[in-house]
Amino acid sequence: MGSPITPVRSYTTPYGYRVALYAVALGDVPADFFADPDGSWTFELLVDAAAFDRSQGVAIGALKEAFNGHPDGAAVVTLEAESRPYVAVIECPIAYQYVNDAERVTTSAP
Repeated sequence: MGSPITPVRSYTTPYGYRVALYAVALGDVPADFFADPDGSWTFELLVDAAAFDRSQGVAIGALKEAFNGHPDGAAVVTLEAESRPYVAVIECPIAYQYVNDAERVTTSAP
């Protein structure tokens, strides 16, 4: 896809997921449904972020390459339905681990 596509809807969830819903055919999105998205996520949080109905069945994958300004590795969420009306591309927050000063270990050369 050469020119940018305007999302039908875009928003950020309270958990920090940046969501963009597109009304495009799934084949237009470079998705790999055998890959896991980058960042911190759970199946439930991604489905909730996409605002899709779980009873219809949902598929989750990752972008194989950058798409419409989203980085490769972003989550791709779609309905497992013949008429997939929307594809959600979700940028997941990165999981950071902070170490308290008391937990740090230092070494020095003799």
